[in-house]
Amino acid sequence: SEAKLPLALKVGAMRGVNPLLRTGGDGVEVADLGFLRELCTGFPGVKFLVTVLSTENQHELCVLSRKFGNLHVYGCWWFCNNPSIIEATTRMRLEMLGTAFTCQHSDARVLDQLLYKWKHSREAISPVLAEQYRKLIAAGWTLSEEDIARDVHLLFGGAFEAFLAK
Repeated sequence: SEAKLPLALKVGAMRGVNPLLRTGGDGVEVADLGFLRELCTGFPGVKFLVTVLSTENQHELCVLSRKFGNLHVYGCWWFCNNPSIIEATTRMRLEMLGTAFTCQHSDARVLDQLLYKWKHSREAISPVLAEQYRKLIAAGWTLSEEDIARDVHLLFGGAFEAFLAK
């Protein structure tokens, strides 16, 4: 905490699930997120940026993010970077966190991956956001273009910037 540097954690990879595949043999596991609760409690001055790989961990991560102001949820990476999982995860995060998370990060190991990954993610996230707006309008909310622009900004980096600035 003295250095005022955030710590980014990607949780849930299981190395060497199939050793015959060498570096391609990694997999996913459900992680015990108790360590994250302890980190957030024990180091309130440290900002933690966290993404989890297992769909089973997504709900608990959202709950922890609501409980700890020093925890920011971001992205859908690796095995979670599939349209159905991006949609379900984004829907849950919007319902639980509002716009106080980052929908997606680049997740690119090589520059060329940025081209398809961002397009791919936006196509999965857009219908979820539209669904949330339909619910708000049905409840009587007056939606403006400024509201949409603000939310998109927050979900794709603005919430991250605000988290780091606090």
